[in-house]
Amino acid sequence: MTHHARLNLVMFITIAGLAVFLYFRPQSPDIHKYPISTSAIAAVQSLRIIVRQQQEIALKQSDNHWYLVKPVQARADERKIAEILEILTVSSNQRLPLADLERFGLDQPNVRLYLNNEYFGFGGFAPTTNQQYVATGDQVYLISPRYVLALPSNASDLINPQLLASDEIPVKFELNHLTVEFQNENWHTAMQRSDEALDEATIKHWIQLWQTAHARELILEQALGADFVVKGFINIALQNGQEINLRILQNEFSLVLLRVNGGFGYQFPIDAGQQLVDPHRIKSNQILPEN
Repeated sequence: MTHHARLNLVMFITIAGLAVFLYFRPQSPDIHKYPISTSAIAAVQSLRIIVRQQQEIALKQSDNHWYLVKPVQARADERKIAEILEILTVSSNQRLPLADLERFGLDQPNVRLYLNNEYFGFGGFAPTTNQQYVATGDQVYLISPRYVLALPSNASDLINPQLLASDEIPVKFELNHLTVEFQNENWHTAMQRSDEALDEATIKHWIQLWQTAHARELILEQALGADFVVKGFINIALQNGQEINLRILQNEFSLVLLRVNGGFGYQFPIDAGQQLVDPHRIKSNQILPEN
């Protein structure tokens, strides 16, 4: 037998052996996926979160936007709500009967979530996979812990940090020392003290700051420290006839614009906050954009 013939024979035996192995090898069973919910995200109109300390956060959807209704009334951060609702799309590799809840840490869940009337209780973690036990319906599932991490520890975590919503179009600002009003297609100012006059470019930039500002942090009124001192007020009349009333509070490091009827405030670094409450700060800092 020639060298090439022996080589061809070895290759044939190798391929034939591999084919036999692949044909007769044990087939691994398909991993079954269990959807933990059959609800559609678009169908959710209300959301409640209850942490172990019995603190409740409640939200409702209106006109395709989410709003907090408890413990404060505020526009919600839509991106964070979308992350919470992702739990409706989850499937689990393991499903267990809803029994022996203490074993899974579900007799007293760390967090309880209600989407409409559908309940999700978040319990302990499986020691081998580090997945979390979640109770819903008549079953217990194991899922990634990232879904509980999307849930807030307090209501301020879900408030939209944008100072003015896109539909909150200002037409008049009243401050301690200054009134700025939109009339005849232009902004006009009236000052109650002999400050340096504000030019049109400064006022336009100041209005733009209000319409684009995002708070560094949201803070509930009851969480404000005793070091915050009231520095004044701002009343904003909107194009739709509504009004926003803000109280200005300040400490050494931060300035807070507290929504009086909302019970929460927008917190800014001191320099950024002072530019919002006094347009003269913009001119003195020379941060006007070039034309």
